[in-house]
Amino acid sequence: MKGSHAEPDKLVEVARLATAIADRILEQHAAGTTIPPEQFIMMVRAARMLQDNQAPWPPAVEQVLMEVAKRAEQAEETPDASPAASVGDEVVGHLSQFLGAVKRRVGASR
Repeated sequence: MKGSHAEPDKLVEVARLATAIADRILEQHAAGTTIPPEQFIMMVRAARMLQDNQAPWPPAVEQVLMEVAKRAEQAEETPDASPAASVGDEVVGHLSQFLGAVKRRVGASR
């Protein structure tokens, strides 16, 4: 990679891997299985790499990220009274920060 621009073949591979992770997350969610935070983190890193290189997000990745953003917004509107935050809440917090930056970037490009 040179600078922030990856080679097209590498971006295709990143998109493929991000899609595989997103598909797995969607399957786990549908089955009611706990989704390991590491999976979200890997998918977000891949999405960020794609975004940084002006490559579109695969549909499954966008679906997962938008669902998480929606849940994060709902969580902000109804804060939990519990003082202890779970690992999942921490992941949602990081994702919401990332998605906030994405929304600002998308809004600015329109």
